[in-house]
Amino acid sequence: MTNEISFFENPEGTREEILEATFYALRQHGYAELTISKIGDEFGKSQSLIYHHYDNKDELLVDLLDYMLEQVENQVPLPNQSPEAYIEVIIDEIFGTSSNSDVEFSQAVIELRAQAAHDDDYNRLFRRSDDFIRKQIARVIQAGVDAGAFDVEDPSQTAALFHTVLVGIQAERITSDEDTIDDVRAEFRRYVEHCLLSE
Repeated sequence: MTNEISFFENPEGTREEILEATFYALRQHGYAELTISKIGDEFGKSQSLIYHHYDNKDELLVDLLDYMLEQVENQVPLPNQSPEAYIEVIIDEIFGTSSNSDVEFSQAVIELRAQAAHDDDYNRLFRRSDDFIRKQIARVIQAGVDAGAFDVEDPSQTAALFHTVLVGIQAERITSDEDTIDDVRAEFRRYVEHCLLSE
């Protein structure tokens, strides 16, 4: 496997090895065409070992999603700098350069987010993770308001905007070119400068 996602570089134990194989099989085949057999081909070990841990494809994919979202939550930068500096970090996280691994991760997340429209297990995990990220951003925005650095009435609404742009950029990474993302970044920075920061 090339251009490995960082949290799959050194899988620990059979579960992470299966999840790694599932991730790359999902990337290659997409949700609709994915089967345990195709995951087994990527896994390189006995398919029965997969069935020892999981009953079906969706049980495995839900575990993969849970694992991936936990890694994302663990990588949310801690607010150990000024609110203004933290917002710059968040903007860089949203619009940072799109390496192959970033695109692969975005594609997998978008594939699984689509299942949340009609599957409660996927929906529950995305709602948990989205809520965590929005609350983290809202806390920093509130700190900026308290310090007089930001001028917004409802930090939770601003955090929702940040998060929605984050989710949208994930989709743009697999459907658009960098010029589109650069345009959104420029407009979003204009919003931050004129609508978020205090004069």
